[in-house]
Amino acid sequence: MLRISDRRAIVIGGGSVALRKIKDLLECGALITVIAPRIHEAVHELAALYPDKIEIINRTYKRGDCAGAAVVFSATDDEGVNREVFKEAREHNIFINAVDDPQNCTFFVPSWFNRGGLIVAVSTSGESPALAARIRRDIESMVPESIADTLEALEKTRILLTGDSEFATLTSPQRGSLLTRIVNNDELLRELVQCYSSGSLKSFIKDLLSNAASSGSGLLE
Repeated sequence: MLRISDRRAIVIGGGSVALRKIKDLLECGALITVIAPRIHEAVHELAALYPDKIEIINRTYKRGDCAGAAVVFSATDDEGVNREVFKEAREHNIFINAVDDPQNCTFFVPSWFNRGGLIVAVSTSGESPALAARIRRDIESMVPESIADTLEALEKTRILLTGDSEFATLTSPQRGSLLTRIVNNDELLRELVQCYSSGSLKSFIKDLLSNAASSGSGLLE
């Protein structure tokens, strides 16, 4: 969950595994430097498409290559290279992941998906990426395609509660209690999305607060 947009990421290696990491890093907006004596053709194609995002250095890794990086991926099948990259990264307090080499990692890459802003990540701490991927697929199948609409409505609700003058008297715990009540009630969630779509979200929130006050639910205490 690191924010690495416009930050430097080093990928040691230029094969198919490195290619997957480069694609993920591109999606995160990183500035990528690829270092390897042999580079997959698809990496060259990506570099041609994103010249401002991907730099290719066509040689073997050498000490000092990790300088200035936010994260480093060692995507080689050479344990000796992984150890040297790990050692340098540790010395400079840089996060390092050596693919399929847990001993030379300071972080693990989870199996993850992003649907409408909802990010779900599953990790087995490097012990079984295949099992993590299976569990991630199981969870992904349970998440509705409409989740983006729900998240957008909830975000707008939070913005209204914190920024609209009509809700200025609410405390932080009260706002949190209201949002928790909504997300834990499927009927309220559906109504929230409908009201957001119809432009009546503010009225929905006011009615919810009014009903809570009149019923003595404790929401406004």
